[in-house]
Amino acid sequence: MNRFTSRTGPALVAAASMAALAACGGGDSGGGGGSQGASDTLTFAYDADAAPTGYDPLLYSSGQFTFFAALYDALFVTAADGSIEPSLAESFENNAENTQTTLTLRDGVSFADGSELTAELVKANLDRRTDEMLEAYGALAPGGASEITDVQAPDPKTVVITWATPQASPDKNLVDTAGIIVGPDAIADPDSLETTPDGSGAYTLNEGETTRASTYTLDKNDEAWNADEWAFDTIVFNVITDPQALANAVVSGQADVATILDPSTIELVESRQNIVSAGGTIVGFPVIDKTGANNPAFASEQARLAISYAIDREAIVEDLHPGARATTQLFPESAAGFDEALDEEFGYDPEKAKQLLAEAGLADGFEFNYTVLGQPDEDAVAIQSQLAEVGITMNFVTATSTDQVFAAVRTDPVIFGPFAVGANPAGFIAGVVYGGFMNMQGAKEPEIDASLGAALGATGDAQGQALTDLNAAITSNGWYIPVYEDFTYTGYNAEKVAEPAYAGTNNYLVLSEIQPAS
Repeated sequence: MNRFTSRTGPALVAAASMAALAACGGGDSGGGGGSQGASDTLTFAYDADAAPTGYDPLLYSSGQFTFFAALYDALFVTAADGSIEPSLAESFENNAENTQTTLTLRDGVSFADGSELTAELVKANLDRRTDEMLEAYGALAPGGASEITDVQAPDPKTVVITWATPQASPDKNLVDTAGIIVGPDAIADPDSLETTPDGSGAYTLNEGETTRASTYTLDKNDEAWNADEWAFDTIVFNVITDPQALANAVVSGQADVATILDPSTIELVESRQNIVSAGGTIVGFPVIDKTGANNPAFASEQARLAISYAIDREAIVEDLHPGARATTQLFPESAAGFDEALDEEFGYDPEKAKQLLAEAGLADGFEFNYTVLGQPDEDAVAIQSQLAEVGITMNFVTATSTDQVFAAVRTDPVIFGPFAVGANPAGFIAGVVYGGFMNMQGAKEPEIDASLGAALGATGDAQGQALTDLNAAITSNGWYIPVYEDFTYTGYNAEKVAEPAYAGTNNYLVLSEIQPAS
């Protein structure tokens, strides 16, 4: 279960909405805070279950860090200004070739199981990167773009990491979810994390006031090393999957903060409360079958690009997503490497699409399957019609179970949905597009390989050029077919809390930064 959601995502979890509404009922915004006053409790409404498969944070992608940051600490964390700050790692130093990184660990850190932070524990955590189930380790695992080949612990406070290729900014590889360290009990028995967190975070799970998939209550641990950085005694996470109910929760004051709001509810929330937003969410088609193993047409770069040229993105934005930004590139507008010229070069051109199909030997077009749960959404229906105009047939396959939807990543040539690329698209490409679940076939593309390696191994102007090249390579090779850049919206009650901050241009909040209203 990853923190991305397909456009059918709400349907997958709609059954939980009634339980979520019950969790948000009553007049006390303190939720599970018991006798504590409202100012001591932060009530946070979430649009999806924060821990659907348990409390192993490495099973999830970075978007889940808002929740897990309270229970766990990471080696490095993203600050509100987008900078990466040391956390469990006090400092790091690279060798001259950028192939080896030495971390110096923080003193005085203890875990829920009572043990202390040690280099051996960090090594044991990073040695889990070979577990293919751990989403957070995609880029660090064997074959990943930021592959770790060796981890050593020469003394209790020193960790030495060896990389397969140069990594000029290793902190970006070990930030937020990917850098989380779990305790020794969890290392010895990872299955225990299904029901019991084992972190060094400023909060512990109150099991008596937690109902999985409905309400999670976290109590502050005043003995935690960074307890003073957190403002509230209790944090209550209420799961509200229905978009209207989520908006109502913050409008009524039952939730102090509500994320991720559906764009259709923004006007309602703004009429009563405040809104903060961030870009960086790209909605589109990751191409899964780049080798043609499931659909031979997708082995052709021309066929993949024909899909891109056939999509009238401006019309989709105008008709269905006012406020979004039409885009042909994976890099968000605020990210380094974004190139406005790509949107012009690869924009809507149905004649170009037909030309490319002819060059690919597919002058009569081709067809492919796209799996949906229930009815296809408006985006899919609009795109299906646009593709048909150039001879490409997109067939909707109705799934009979959620398992079939998730299995489509192995059977369908494309999937579709919003993906939180954020401010570090090179990391997203390394961990998800090239080294993660979007490339289970292990496809290779020399242009992408070279530019990704350069982006990870350089700094300054050289890195900027490499990022631009990487963006162009992903686009021109048809590895990802974006449609529009969407924005993440959070509503908050300004009478209770100060304006929340996103982690730079990432679409998840810095939970520790949320403060009571002054």
